[in-house]
Amino acid sequence: MTGFIPPRQLSPHLWLLGEHHLSLYLIRDGEEAALFEVGMSCTTPLVLTQLARLGLAPEQVGRVILSHAHSDHSAGARGLLEGLPQARLVLTAKSSELLGRASTLGRFSADDDFSSAEVIRRAGLAEPRAWPALEPLPAQRLEILEAGESLTVGGQRVELLPSRGHVPGGLLAWLPDTGALLASDSAGFHHPDRPGFPLYFVSYPDYLATLADIAARRPTVLGLGHQGALPGDQAARYLQDTQEHLADWHRKIAARFRHCRDAREVGAWLFDSFYRDELTIYSPANIGYCCDLLVKRSLQFEGLAG
Repeated sequence: MTGFIPPRQLSPHLWLLGEHHLSLYLIRDGEEAALFEVGMSCTTPLVLTQLARLGLAPEQVGRVILSHAHSDHSAGARGLLEGLPQARLVLTAKSSELLGRASTLGRFSADDDFSSAEVIRRAGLAEPRAWPALEPLPAQRLEILEAGESLTVGGQRVELLPSRGHVPGGLLAWLPDTGALLASDSAGFHHPDRPGFPLYFVSYPDYLATLADIAARRPTVLGLGHQGALPGDQAARYLQDTQEHLADWHRKIAARFRHCRDAREVGAWLFDSFYRDELTIYSPANIGYCCDLLVKRSLQFEGLAG
């Protein structure tokens, strides 16, 4: 594989895998291991290679935990299950339902094709290729768990926490023995030097409440869905900055709508404000749709929705 990216150890039982744009996390204790996050089609070969470099046999990975049902966090599921023959895919009932819909799989296939090509091009991971269309996942390989439940990896307890406001049925992972919290997109879209694109696609107040819950745990390691992980001191500052950043953009969205009374114009303005840098691994149509959702959620919270 060209452009190989080595795994990075974050704590005694936790490693960062994936690449710059998509972060996956290995939880390992003794001979047992699990992955948190799934990633895209293009990240699957990289992650399997990273596991091998760590000396893990494919059969040692018993679970792959899906954080939430968005294309960039789920499209690699079939490839990982094929490469990890003993692993079950842990997900909520709602995520399983979403990923079983033909309409979702068709849209996610298109999104995955675009984003996988962009990630490969930028990271130099491999030669460009066509990815198979996404299909329903094999039911016999699925394990339905909900927020509030937990699992163990060797001697490590992994508590599943609710992810609210970003997508229905999302999960966070809390590792109480180390104080690490794997937050995925519930902790914002991180740029290397700043908070990034708002992600409250389902509910603005619920998303902020989840951010506050994450911050209240004072994680020693904050595992983000994009652009890596942060140690405790940096994580605390980042979470505070992200809460303020989202509140500021929520106010700007509402103020602009009050001025123009045109939700589509506000969505276009939001797109022009954010569609650059890391966000351009996604198609313009994808981010345009997300901008419209953000406008809708802010207007709903302010009582401005028609």
